[in-house]
Amino acid sequence: MIGSTLAVQDGEEQCRNENAKIIATEAARLVAAGDMGRPEAINTVANHFRSSSEAMGDETGVCALQNPLPTPSREAPRAQVAAIAAELLPDAQQAAETL
Repeated sequence: MIGSTLAVQDGEEQCRNENAKIIATEAARLVAAGDMGRPEAINTVANHFRSSSEAMGDETGVCALQNPLPTPSREAPRAQVAAIAAELLPDAQQAAETL
């Protein structure tokens, strides 16, 4: 029983880490484009994740249509996005804990 509990906990932690990386990267794209500040971008992307979870239960698909992932107004260089994402990762990890 303990082994299976640990496996579940490891899986949950891995999922949170992956979600944090996605949140950081998507938020970094918005920041690099100059569309949002860092805290706002993290909150916006995290809220998208929360709404997406709710939308998965909507059989009509309306919720998913009303919750598009925010896209940056312009594309920024990959290196710039990666550097910003690395800086945002600790805050993104905190946001991922609340998903």
